Amino acid sequence: MGGYAGSILTVDLSKEEIERRPLDEELIGSFLGGFGVNIKLAYDLIKPGTDAFSPENPIILGAGPLVGTVAPGSSRIYAMAKLPANNTLGWAGAGGMSFGCMFKSAGYDHLIIKGRAAEPVYLKIFDEEVEIGDAGELWGKGVERTSDELWEKFGRPAGVISIGQAGENLVKFAMAFVDKTSTLGRGGFGAVMGSKNLKAIAVRGSRGVRVSDPKRFTKLCDEMFERMRKWPPLGEWHEFGFLTALPFFPRDWYLEVRKRRICCVSCPVGDKDVIQLEEPPLTRFTTSAVNMLTPMLWGLTYEEAIRCAAVLDDYGLDIFEFFGVLEFANRLYERGMIDGEGLGSRIEYSLPSLMEWAKKIAHREGFGGILAEGVGGMLRRFGREAERFAPPTVKGLTAYVGPSGPLVWDRLGTMEFDQLVNPRGPHAASGGSPTYFRVRPLEEFAPHLRRMGVPEEAVRRILPEARDWPWGERLGLVSPGERGLNVGRLTRYSEDWFTALASLGVCARGQINRFYHARLLAELYSAATGREVGAEEIMKAAERSWNLLRAANAREGFDRKDDAFPLAWLEGPRFAEYTGKVEITGEIAERFLDDYYEERGWSGRGIPTKEKLLDLGLKEAAEELERLGAYRQS
Repeated sequence: MGGYAGSILTVDLSKEEIERRPLDEELIGSFLGGFGVNIKLAYDLIKPGTDAFSPENPIILGAGPLVGTVAPGSSRIYAMAKLPANNTLGWAGAGGMSFGCMFKSAGYDHLIIKGRAAEPVYLKIFDEEVEIGDAGELWGKGVERTSDELWEKFGRPAGVISIGQAGENLVKFAMAFVDKTSTLGRGGFGAVMGSKNLKAIAVRGSRGVRVSDPKRFTKLCDEMFERMRKWPPLGEWHEFGFLTALPFFPRDWYLEVRKRRICCVSCPVGDKDVIQLEEPPLTRFTTSAVNMLTPMLWGLTYEEAIRCAAVLDDYGLDIFEFFGVLEFANRLYERGMIDGEGLGSRIEYSLPSLMEWAKKIAHREGFGGILAEGVGGMLRRFGREAERFAPPTVKGLTAYVGPSGPLVWDRLGTMEFDQLVNPRGPHAASGGSPTYFRVRPLEEFAPHLRRMGVPEEAVRRILPEARDWPWGERLGLVSPGERGLNVGRLTRYSEDWFTALASLGVCARGQINRFYHARLLAELYSAATGREVGAEEIMKAAERSWNLLRAANAREGFDRKDDAFPLAWLEGPRFAEYTGKVEITGEIAERFLDDYYEERGWSGRGIPTKEKLLDLGLKEAAEELERLGAYRQS
């Protein structure tokens, strides 16, 4: 078939063995590819109770069938592993830069890395040439130098995934970086690489990616590009990137320090910049303007924020979690709860102080070793009495958007709600819905939902009339014909939409996914692979994948208790219901959870029911949950 490279590559670092096997057609028939197939491979390979830093915890990478083609924004890569920050069977996604395209062109759809190398290594994948190389000279270096030295060694083009010192030292919020630019791995994916003594992966491919019906595929893509060219904000996005949506830097100043725009292969918009500062000199790739926004929230100047983000990225530290642990430590210090732990004074939010603490955390020096365990680890260390002073935390990770920092947004949309119910914890998996950082009139929702493949009967449940919503009067929805937004029910379909895009390899950022719709995904997939499918089949595969991911975490013991609102969202500043009419109380939050589970076909404990799993063809998962007693407990 077209679209697929046709192979799964397995590398055992312990045994120094390399194996290639064909990509099973039944597997892609059920899970499409990329993200979806990763979930199935992880379900089969990661046994319940496996320690995140054990050699038995494999790393699984995948690129979907549109990656490597000219489909707009089709560069995404995804990874799966047991994550050390919270022990979830978790995923990580990143803009593929050149890595995804090179990986597919080398002849592979998925990579499975098992075991642990005896000494630091890198993995080289150049077409059929797959080698485990000595990374002794790279160990101890940051993301920037590691990537640059591999490019010097092997030349370009080549895609590189690398970790910094935080990953080497098993910091539980260490990330990996793609081409030293895109972040891969909230939850500690970089530390999983470090636990395997795997410093980097370098790929180069020369084969290209074939599509089954080039004429049909090209026509579909040309029509998309034409619509994109007519999009009024396109020029502004080309010029200013994320400053178009988040105008927190003066544009004139930013244009002075920005030297050029860059983007992932196949992206027609671009959201990344090369930044250069003088005195002292700094040349730096940045993932997006959001990376520089977070330090500014803690009082840093524009230039200080850029320098801070650059250093954190080079160590491979999750910028949200970094500020989360510092804030938590200060709150505990002020209340005398960490006496004798080695923190002699309150942590200052000055650039020199932040850089020193980044070093201490990345190298696990002194109290930095405690902070390296993340907010979840600190909660376990300091006990339940410390929970009241923690930043908003879900599944051991700092919630990065909410009514109180780091990104303040007080309307409960799908991205905000998905931080709770996402099996891996806070992430932007359902940011593709209409609620993403914007309050839209509800009459705009129905066409958007249909574009996402939401069935008509579900549209009515997501946008109920007040009279049909038992608690509509409580929310102030009393006018005749007035509608509300049930964010619990909407989140189910936002997650499925994200999963469909991710499984094919398409970027879910708003400036890209706005040009896609479920029927178009099916047409592109059919033209690329030669396997004719409809929109319903694409969305059913996405639903199947998400349910299997939830089942995998249910067998680890995760359920409704882990989807709860953080205390900070109930006792401090609160979310408002999307229309802004009522604050979200604990009671309303629980009702949204009920509605989400019901829309998913899950039990009240948040576990996929046996009937739902069987309906999706996931008999093995249903039988395993039954054997583990999950349904009796429900």
